[in-house]
Amino acid sequence: MSRISKDKTIKNIVYLFFCLSILTIPINVSFFNIIRFSDIFFITSFIIYTMSNPLIRSIDLTIISAFFGILLLSSLISMLNNNNINYTGLAFYYKYLLIFLIPWIVLGIVNNKKRLIRIVSILYYIYLFLIIWVYIYYILRSENIIHGNPRVSYPFSDYHMSDAHVYSSYLSFTFIAYQEYIKKMLVHTSIHSYIVSILAVGAILLTGSKTGLLIISIYFIIICIRFIRHLSKKNLTIIIITTITLSIASIILINTPNDNDSLNYAYLYDRATTYDVEADSINGRLQKGIRALNEISPNYLLIGNGPTGASMKWYDGGVSILLAHGGVLVLLTLIIYIYMILARSKRMVMIGKTSSLHKVFTLLLFIYLLLNVITEHFLITRNLLPVATLLSVIYANIKLNYIESYVHAKHLDSLNTNDTK
Repeated sequence: MSRISKDKTIKNIVYLFFCLSILTIPINVSFFNIIRFSDIFFITSFIIYTMSNPLIRSIDLTIISAFFGILLLSSLISMLNNNNINYTGLAFYYKYLLIFLIPWIVLGIVNNKKRLIRIVSILYYIYLFLIIWVYIYYILRSENIIHGNPRVSYPFSDYHMSDAHVYSSYLSFTFIAYQEYIKKMLVHTSIHSYIVSILAVGAILLTGSKTGLLIISIYFIIICIRFIRHLSKKNLTIIIITTITLSIASIILINTPNDNDSLNYAYLYDRATTYDVEADSINGRLQKGIRALNEISPNYLLIGNGPTGASMKWYDGGVSILLAHGGVLVLLTLIIYIYMILARSKRMVMIGKTSSLHKVFTLLLFIYLLLNVITEHFLITRNLLPVATLLSVIYANIKLNYIESYVHAKHLDSLNTNDTK
């Protein structure tokens, strides 16, 4: 077997396992309370992918090495100062590694439009399933078929321990991604996209989480700005559909008698839309952020205590946990990495003539970064894997368009050269 044929076979196997990792995201069955089916398939795809001797840019390798070097140094100094190590924190190294590995693998295996569409389709069907599951969960619980928290959890979870905040974060991000990218790539009709959008907004309300509605509200403001700048039928339709959906849901829920039964729609609606800074999780996030700063102040805020030396497992905020684990230096390293990705995307757009894709990529990246200022869901596989995959697919789309435009330009140059001879 030739080298090219072998590499192609390996990448096909990697593609298969990577697709399996995405498909198993909804199955929230954990082993040792750390690893899930999606992790197993992803790790397998990564191990096989390394067998093809994939290329990695030296600048990327430098940034990744710096990122983990700072984390390891933070852990080492914390261990020496406190004579203590929290071994469960080691799992965070894997979680952080996913931030870099997912884009690397996706860009390696999504080398044509057919695969790109296929992965987008898988992500869409998972999104649709998880929307419908919210309603199924509510019905099953109201009929006492299953018992658990009033707020939804991923399928096969311990339903008494709700992860509705993670669920809402995923649904709200993918709602925006659906409007901006997915439905266009899959060529969904207007009726199709309206039904999916209405179901998604209802599902986000039923999670009882404020985060999802906050992100949708920010997106709604962005749409309104677009509407003012560029009056179009599409923008007007999105605004009308969103307004009508939220209005109908509000009227129904406000007029539903609240009998203090947690199965009632009003309970979830009130929890999602009522903000109380004194008693709410907002205040808790602020307090934990201050605690993270206090913990790393002996290190002059430059480095943290590492994942194995932090006093808490979760800090309810992406910035807070990054500071606790690696200080300002690890935060700056990640910012540089993100800036570098955006700069590359913009450079390819100049030749590839896909400025609209770059804008979509930038918007979705901004939304996810914003989400993870107030949450730390980028360290949860079932949230990061679908989101990072989608962002990487959009980047791969920009790259494919760039390659096509470059090849086309070269072909035209050769024709013009021949004509002048």
